[in-house]
Amino acid sequence: MTSPPSPTVLRSGFTPIPIHSALSELYTSASLVGQGARWDRLAAEFKQRYGVDVEYVARAPGRVNIIGEHIDYAGFSVLPAAIERDTLVAYAASDTPPPGSTVVGPAPGQTIVHLLNTDPKYSATSFQVDLKSDGKSLPMPAEHHWSSYFIAGTKGILSHIHSSYSTFTPPPHLFLLVTGSVPAGSGLSSSAAMTTASAITILQVCGRRGSVSRKEVTQVAIESERLVGVNSGGMDQAASVFSLPLHLLHIEFDPTLSAHPIALPKTNPPFSFVIANSLVQSDKATTAKHCYNLRVVETKLGALLLAEHLALQLPLPYSSATYSSLLNTYFTSPPPAPHHPPVENPPTHLPHTLPTAPAHPSSSLIPELPKRTHELKLMLGVAGGALGGPGKEEGVTWEEVAEKLQVEVGHLKEVEGGREVEPIGGKLKIWSRAKHVFTEALRVYHFRELLESSFSPAIVTPGHVSPPDSMPLLTALGDLMNQSQDSCRDDYECSCPEVDELVALARKSGALGSRVTGAGWGGATVSLVPEAQVDGFIKSLREGYYAKRFPNLTENELNDACFATKPEAGACIYRAGEAKEDD
Repeated sequence: MTSPPSPTVLRSGFTPIPIHSALSELYTSASLVGQGARWDRLAAEFKQRYGVDVEYVARAPGRVNIIGEHIDYAGFSVLPAAIERDTLVAYAASDTPPPGSTVVGPAPGQTIVHLLNTDPKYSATSFQVDLKSDGKSLPMPAEHHWSSYFIAGTKGILSHIHSSYSTFTPPPHLFLLVTGSVPAGSGLSSSAAMTTASAITILQVCGRRGSVSRKEVTQVAIESERLVGVNSGGMDQAASVFSLPLHLLHIEFDPTLSAHPIALPKTNPPFSFVIANSLVQSDKATTAKHCYNLRVVETKLGALLLAEHLALQLPLPYSSATYSSLLNTYFTSPPPAPHHPPVENPPTHLPHTLPTAPAHPSSSLIPELPKRTHELKLMLGVAGGALGGPGKEEGVTWEEVAEKLQVEVGHLKEVEGGREVEPIGGKLKIWSRAKHVFTEALRVYHFRELLESSFSPAIVTPGHVSPPDSMPLLTALGDLMNQSQDSCRDDYECSCPEVDELVALARKSGALGSRVTGAGWGGATVSLVPEAQVDGFIKSLREGYYAKRFPNLTENELNDACFATKPEAGACIYRAGEAKEDD
């Protein structure tokens, strides 16, 4: 069986952020209902608050990661998709301040950015910036504020484009109104959507949209989010930028960022993904030292320890060490086979059969089939011997790691790369994290292979009907999602009791697979559900989880917390005008 040619392979070539003038170009037909009214409300509020019409709207969607959790920053591939929930930034340039403004200025060569949010819990703010500068002089807020993400995106994109201006006259004032439907802390990447939308807003304001590629925008958004204290691996931003409707996105990070859309087959029975927010907020910026950033450091230390075990020299600095770079180093230039002295009095005969064991990287032979799955399986076995063993699940101390690497403890701080980390109980659970990373990376490849194998050679477009009974395929996909959740819960410890409860209820209520999605420690789950069962499935989650834990939620809040979704298009610029659903 072969897969259908994808409409785009985003590995090379120049593709800028697209610009659209119809909402039907932004959303699939299933998601389009209600969007016209939402966009009209945004335009009306913009006019009411600023006294002028919207010129453009930058859109960046949230994403759901179907499988491949916490392995992007280890250099391994993932399978996310954009969703219809998104961040919108409406803007207009002006020579004069908005009505009633008390802001003084701008200073010569500066633009005053007026930043408002449709949600009143996010306070209004403003800042001055030279839009022809490299952004370095633009300070981040002293305390974390929702505007931190916009300012980070501004700094990132200005740093990227400042050296190639031709003719551009910055406006004295820039009016911005932000609205978002990606729940904060839900694991659906509201922060990446905000940072990405911010970067492409400034890109459009500066007249540079058409000369900067989507790959460059993705890199800018990745680097920008790090300015707010989160060491993002890049999956969130790449999914927000590159996604295509009705496709998953196989994103690879090594040796460079690339994205390959994988069409979803039309199965019998049809299926949907259902997102259920646990409503336990995961604020990466404030919990990172115990959770997200600590996991990054644990994987980097694991890569260094495994390299030491294999006598490999990884690229410096320590902070750049990843399991993926370890695999690349070994399989492209394996160490020489160890020298053994001649054996005195060798045996004159051998037994009829010899015991067998898996190949070990002490061999100088590279596997005949250099498939990533083979390499991953091999390295998983080696990691178990090098990092695992009795008691290793409880973790090791900084001192034990330093002793194995033959360095001073203080030297290991380089691995942190400026990130604040604080292991609970002082123990780094390096083997448990490594086990998750390697097995999860394998699950991503298996998931992709299952999707691609469902297409026949004659089919060249998405929408092909698979064999009459697709349940074996859907069950196999669901099993991989369930294995992922078990690993996230037990080995990576990025789940939480509420998420575990939701997953158990989802599986009991008809989900073929259910798992945490996103950073974890709260946030959302994603479940694979036969389409005919979706309404009953959501009803079960409402009654079995939300009614018990959050009995005072309104109908709108329940709709936001639990909903079915299909993959949607990535980030874009929209030419303002009357938003129509049937344009």
